[in-house]
Amino acid sequence: MGHASHLTAPVLEQFLLQARLTKAVASLRLQGAGSRLLGDLRIQTFRPGSTLELSGLNARDSVPSEGMPVTLTILLGEEVLTLESLLLPPIQDKAGNTLLRLDWPHESARLHHRRDVRVAAPDQSPLKVRVTLNSRQHDALLMNLTETGVGLALDETLMVDLHATVGIDAELPDGTLLRCPAEIRHVTYLEGQDFPTRLGLVLTPGPDTDLESVHRFIQVRRTDRSQSFRRT
Repeated sequence: MGHASHLTAPVLEQFLLQARLTKAVASLRLQGAGSRLLGDLRIQTFRPGSTLELSGLNARDSVPSEGMPVTLTILLGEEVLTLESLLLPPIQDKAGNTLLRLDWPHESARLHHRRDVRVAAPDQSPLKVRVTLNSRQHDALLMNLTETGVGLALDETLMVDLHATVGIDAELPDGTLLRCPAEIRHVTYLEGQDFPTRLGLVLTPGPDTDLESVHRFIQVRRTDRSQSFRRT
């Protein structure tokens, strides 16, 4: 289920340093009953062998309990880091914002290629999507989904032109709606397959297109997939 690399302590420290300097997006999955996700976090600082501090806790979010086991996921470029830790008592920064504190991980962190943790990937149930091309609508399956693009499979041999614009309309499993124009970048025809036409699309949102809820959905699914990689 995807290749992962175990990070040595020096490599982990270098990764965390880069994540802090580039303000890489992080999320925290609280384990146990009532599992929930805290997203849009950032690495504030870390002390190797001691603690790791996260900023960005939403004011509406309740501060999780000390000692709770968590999974931290950090997206840095094309890499996804996951590590297991325990929550320490939170602290306040100089501006009065709450910083979440994690115990330094005692198990080695793992690094995956981002392409291996796409959501709606082939080992998950494909999502139904409606594609509009030249004023005609076609049913398709959404095979993978990232923040910038989608992969589709159609059950008809559909002749299309590269760089043509299509409309995408889908409802994600959590009720989030994905409605956005996209540009065809890749076309593949597979003979003898139930879904012979495969399209690779790049999303081209307009100024009024709001994809924030879609990005949150992706972050949740990517975190869950990263956890499943750790278990395997």
